[in-house]
Amino acid sequence: MNKVKPKKISNGVKKILILSLAIFGLFFYSNKALAVDVEFDIDFGDPNIKNRYAGSVVIANNPFAEQYWYIEPETKEKLLIKNGVTFSRLLKNFSQEISAEDLNKIAIDADSTNVDYNLTHQLKGQFVKNKDQSWYINPLDGYRYQIKNGQEGFDVLKNLALDISVDRLADITQSDNPNFSTDEIEVDFSIYESTIDALNQQYYRPEALNNKDIFYGSIKGLVKSLDDPYTEFFTPNNKSDFDDRIEGEVEGIGAMVETVDGVLTVISPLNNTPAEKAGLLPQDQIWYVDTVDIRGYLINDATRLIKGPVNTPVLLGIYRPADDDFFQVTITRQKITIPYVSGKKLDNNIAYIKIDMFSLNAGQKFAEEVSANIDNKTKGVILDLRNNPGGYTGAAFDIADFWLDPGDIIFQEKYPGQTYTFRDSRNKEINLPTVVLVNNGSASASEIVTSALKNHEAATIIGQQTFGKGTGQTFRAFSDGSAIKYTIFEWLDSNDNNIDGQGIVPDYIVQNTPVQDKQLQKAKDLLR
Repeated sequence: MNKVKPKKISNGVKKILILSLAIFGLFFYSNKALAVDVEFDIDFGDPNIKNRYAGSVVIANNPFAEQYWYIEPETKEKLLIKNGVTFSRLLKNFSQEISAEDLNKIAIDADSTNVDYNLTHQLKGQFVKNKDQSWYINPLDGYRYQIKNGQEGFDVLKNLALDISVDRLADITQSDNPNFSTDEIEVDFSIYESTIDALNQQYYRPEALNNKDIFYGSIKGLVKSLDDPYTEFFTPNNKSDFDDRIEGEVEGIGAMVETVDGVLTVISPLNNTPAEKAGLLPQDQIWYVDTVDIRGYLINDATRLIKGPVNTPVLLGIYRPADDDFFQVTITRQKITIPYVSGKKLDNNIAYIKIDMFSLNAGQKFAEEVSANIDNKTKGVILDLRNNPGGYTGAAFDIADFWLDPGDIIFQEKYPGQTYTFRDSRNKEINLPTVVLVNNGSASASEIVTSALKNHEAATIIGQQTFGKGTGQTFRAFSDGSAIKYTIFEWLDSNDNNIDGQGIVPDYIVQNTPVQDKQLQKAKDLLR
């Protein structure tokens, strides 16, 4: 076989399908809106607040959304202006006719003459129309502003909006006008800031309040509400942990974990690590770290307790569901350097290549191992994906590509309203009998490769049913060092199947024993 050149990651795509490596961006708006200095009692509210803002367009200072409200001058109730369509509805329902003569009595700027201030006062905060023109009488400066229909008119009002605190806005009743009713429940984001204000002013232990912790904690709660174990928010410290793991070097015990029903669960102990040597197995549940019960902990908080300086011990309380057994094990932390891709020759004529994780450069490393271990004497290939928790879809594509023909579907990414199909585009580079080894720690990107080779009859699958992770995530970092990993698609195999929660059933189901790798032996027997 000819030497194979290192391959580049396909399409430059850096989508992640990985277990435990975690929607929205929060933007703080700095408005150029006009400000009104209105004093009021924070404990009881200002009974005149409605009168003071009557007829105004206001924008609340909250961190979640830019929401504009119109305070209707007669009822003194607030109406949410969501967009240009809502504004058109507002203009239609609240405009009143005015004669050209009266319209000209309302100032258009500081140089206007013959201004009728009594008429201006009567119409302040209202919309008036004459023929095909509409105007808004701004209560702050008393000028009339020409207002067009739709988004353009809404933009004019935005420039006239007054800043209002969330507490003041909360004192104003929301209108139940049927013309502004909606089937959607509007979220009053002002409650968030009001809660923070209340705690900062009246919580009985003020020393326990930390705005950064409150902020990050609220985002974690937001993400947790999605009930998606693969969508995670990282504080700056958590982000550093994630970077260590994805880059292949970390101080700890060497196990990939995930929270399953609130319990930290071992997905795969990595090869030749303290976790593997201590006998941890996929599906083991970690209940205790030293004396701390971590059931219910977020994954990043739990793993931080497990990690620690090199050569220090950590006592883990483990529950093994398969045996209904609880036991304790002390593991000495080490610096875990994960090679991710390694290879060797077995029995002189079988190429064995193990992939521990689909890192960003796994395709290139795999090509190097192929060149080093496959030659014209090679009778077969064993691809070991056991305990591989996944990684980048681009790396999975590049590796599956070695066995497939041009046009073969490797996998599909299904987004809302759109599905993208990824097909092999190059000639087959490995044309040898191949066995893929998998177990219940083989997940996501591992399952992409396994399903592609199985469905196209390019390999025989041996081992245990795989984990079953059928979604993909992307990663977004923020300026403060925090980040979010969140699910953006589900992936389908070449037969349009989603393996989420199902996994892939091997062609030969083989269970290892504590003293014998029967799966590897079965693979060698098939290839001899």
